[in-house]
Amino acid sequence: MTDQPFPEKLSRSETIMTLVHYYRAEAQRSLAWRERLDRTTNWAVGATAAFLGFGYSHPEFPHPFFMFGIAILYVLLLVEARRFRFYDAYEYRVRLLHQNFIYNVVAHDRLSDEIGIDGENVYWRAELASDLRYPQYKMSIGYALGSRISANYIYLFSLLLSGWLMKIKLHPTVADNWQSYLDQAAIGFLSGWFTFGLMLAFFIHLLILMYKGKKEKGGRDVLHPFREPEGD
Repeated sequence: MTDQPFPEKLSRSETIMTLVHYYRAEAQRSLAWRERLDRTTNWAVGATAAFLGFGYSHPEFPHPFFMFGIAILYVLLLVEARRFRFYDAYEYRVRLLHQNFIYNVVAHDRLSDEIGIDGENVYWRAELASDLRYPQYKMSIGYALGSRISANYIYLFSLLLSGWLMKIKLHPTVADNWQSYLDQAAIGFLSGWFTFGLMLAFFIHLLILMYKGKKEKGGRDVLHPFREPEGD
């Protein structure tokens, strides 16, 4: 794809109006993805409550029923991580406009000098143009997963795992010693040690993803912290 030149140079007022309308569109799109994030979290909370309720209200359900609940919750985590990456990509453009266009409109009365409306493209305009032509995620899938786990899903998974352990203890009979507890944790011909090892491995996996989610990457490094340009 090649750049198509404008038939004539836009005036100062035309450029400002274009940026204003574009800012409104990007802010609305960012908000839409934010709402989708919240909707997925609500689904995850509802699914967790449903699996806990069904698991304890129906003693005939075997304890591996909670494995299905964890799988459903993990699928929702993947969906939310994908939505978080889209939200961050669009929010990146909004932050560019916030920190370079809107800020200078509010703080200064020198639009041409401060944000390059009449002059050559400054950094933020070139960055925004490049991101529009070649859109890409600003974070890795590992970072997105870790961030969502830290925000909400570590608590939901912990509830399901705790409920699974309690289900093993109570159903089909109350385990009053370690051996009976281990026997009830068995899944078919697989011993109870396998069940507990699977739980531990899964929880360690969550902790590793949480650690990855604490590392700042992508557009966040570019924009934060904001530094004033040197000189007047």
